[in-house]
Parts: sequence; C-alpha cells; structure tokens
Amino acid sequence: MRRLLILPVVAALSACLGFETVAAQPPQPAAAAAAAPIPVPEDDPFYDVPGNLDGVANGTVLRSRQITPGFPLPARAWQVLYKTLDHKDRPTATVTTILQPYAPWLGGGARPMLSYQTAEDGIAGKCAPSYAVRSGIFGAGTNSSNEQAIVTGALLKGWTVALPDYQGPLSLFLAAPMEAHGVLDGIRAAKAFKQAGIARDARVGLMGYSGGAYATSVAIQAQPSYAPELRLAGAAIGGVVADVRSTIDAFNAGPASGAIPMGIAVVDRAHPEANIRELITEEGWQKVEASQGDCVGDAVIRNLGFKIENYETVPDALSVPRIKTLLEQNSPLHLGTPTVPVFHYHARWDELAPLAPAAEMTANWCAGGAKVQTTIEPGEHITGLVTYLAPSFRYLSDRFAGRAAPSNCAATP
Repeated sequence: MRRLLILPVVAALSACLGFETVAAQPPQPAAAAAAAPIPVPEDDPFYDVPGNLDGVANGTVLRSRQITPGFPLPARAWQVLYKTLDHKDRPTATVTTILQPYAPWLGGGARPMLSYQTAEDGIAGKCAPSYAVRSGIFGAGTNSSNEQAIVTGALLKGWTVALPDYQGPLSLFLAAPMEAHGVLDGIRAAKAFKQAGIARDARVGLMGYSGGAYATSVAIQAQPSYAPELRLAGAAIGGVVADVRSTIDAFNAGPASGAIPMGIAVVDRAHPEANIRELITEEGWQKVEASQGDCVGDAVIRNLGFKIENYETVPDALSVPRIKTLLEQNSPLHLGTPTVPVFHYHARWDELAPLAPAAEMTANWCAGGAKVQTTIEPGEHITGLVTYLAPSFRYLSDRFAGRAAPSNCAATP
C-alpha cells in the first residue's frame, strides 16, 4: 500500500507470469509522447459529474472517449464515465478505463473480462488508474501506474481489462460502499459499452492486491444484493486489508506510518459527522491538511515517523465509539459473504495488512458457504505481491475456462 509497493519488482513480472508463452502479437504502435502533462482528473471536464442523475440506472454510460495510453499497453483504450452511488448511496459518477487487447482470445467461448482494481490508495485524482493509463510518465510513481505491468500480463492473455476509478470523484479511500459500487457499476458500464465489444455472456473475473484487494473484497461482498444480475466467474485477492483498525495499528510508528494523516483526512472528507477533528491536536491536524492531495507514497514521505499517539486529544482516539463503529463498517472482516468463488493469498509475515484479520474474514466466508481457496506463503507485503501473481492468473484462467472452483475451507492457515 505504499508507493514503493511495486517498484522493486516490475522488471521481474513478465518472467513470473510466463508472458513469454503468449503467442506473438502484431506490432504495436508506440504511445505518442505527450507534449505536456495530462490534466489531473480534478482539472479535466471529462470527469465532471452531470446533474440530474436521479432515476438513471447504476452503471449507465454517461460519456466516453477513446484514448492513447501513455504507457505502451497492447490494447485499444477507452475511458467511460458512468453513473454509480457514493458511500451514502447518493448518485455520482466515476470513470473506468477499458482496454481491448490486440492479443487474440485462444480459449473457448467469448473473450473474458477482468475487472482489475489497482491499489489506488490515495485521496487525489492523480492516484487513480484512469490518470495513470493516460498520463504515462507524468503520472509515474503511484501504485496505479506501477501496476501497469500486471495489466499488460492480463492483456497478453487475451483478456479484456477494465480499470475502475472505484474511489469515485472525491477519492474516498477505504470507504467500502463507494468502492464496492465503483467496482460493480464499472463492470456494468464496461459490458454496456458497445465500442469495446464485450459479449453479453463473457465471463467476468476480479483481481487486486493490497488496496486493490480491499476494493475487490467489498465489491464481491456487496454483489449479491447490489448487482445480483452480474455473473462473476471468480475473484483473486492478495494482501487484503480485512480490518482497517488492525492495518492502522500495523502502520503506526513504522516505515509507512506517514500514510495515517492521509487516512484521517479521508475519514473527515467522507464522514464529517464523525467529527474526527476534535480528536486530533492542532499540530496533528496540520499534517492531515497537508496530505489532502496525497497518494500513499506522498503521505509516507511527507509524514515520516508519524505516531498517532503523539497527536491525539484523548487516549486511543480510534477506540472512541463513533470512530470504532465507522472503522468496522468499512472493514471487509465485518461485512457480508460473497457468492463468487475466491482465491485468497496472503504472506505470512505481512507487515502492512496483517494475516490474522484476513484469515478470520475468509473463515467467516467459508462458514457462510463461500468457496475459498487460501494460500499462505512465507514473505511480507512486497514479496507477497510477486508470489501472488502467477497463482492468481492461473486461478482466474481456470474460472474463465469453466472449471470447477477448488476450496480448502476446512484447512487451517
């Protein structure tokens, strides 16, 4: 969940995922060099939320544009603004980036679609995948830009890829309902977008690591009630943030603790009624205000060595009942059971997304009747990303092929 999450490993991803086994593709034109930086979403009218969205069906395409990716992605690309609901079920709109690969689909049936949730992890539009894809080097350094190597792997397998800006126009990081709606309505919009040519019977999978696993998890938990018509083939999650409070505790006073003021900022943005401001000292609030436009890497660097105890007006402010309840309401551990089969991967010594809450979450899913295949391997958060990728791609390939989903719910991690 930090900016350095993927930087040390992107060079190894092609070999890890076996991209070299994919049939050779037609020559791809290089992405045109941008003469100037692409405007961030806050300054781009394409992202403006239209008025009068009451009565418009969720997932409706509101506007679209074909784009030239700033990265040399092997695909045609469009961006689609679609109607969705925010964290309080109010009408809003956000963007998904749809990538139709040049690679042929060599499997049976219709070309499948992957909804890939990057670890958007930030509270500004520059952190979103749509900006990363279009801006190329001008958006470099965010998780969304770093994960384009993984997106390329999916495209080379012949999968259509949709990258939703699931945090919405206010960049509501770890706001579970907004992220769930953003993912599910992004799938609806992609399937409805005729130019991409996604077949009605195309199998759909979801995938994400870390913050992207959080978004994927809350989406599949919400899907049975929010989008029951969506037929989802499977989901692959890794390094999931299952319990927000446990993750804050893991970050606190550690190398990535500077992300905490950014998290406080988004709680205040999404839930002003919680009045978290009164629980933070003036010095601490200055750090919160300074992080209002940050992605996670920016905040980590800006607030090195942050320790929340040094900036509380009351001891253990996160246990104040209204804040404790809010954190639980936005934690997958305390939400519903998915009906889609799930591959759950976690590094045993994950220092940023602790294993114990994730194991409890999947145990709850198993008890609720879900099919969950869990793999726990040695490693920590960054190495966990590398070891997660190949089995996740294999798992989704099997779901796209219509093979029965495995489950080891009876096993103990």
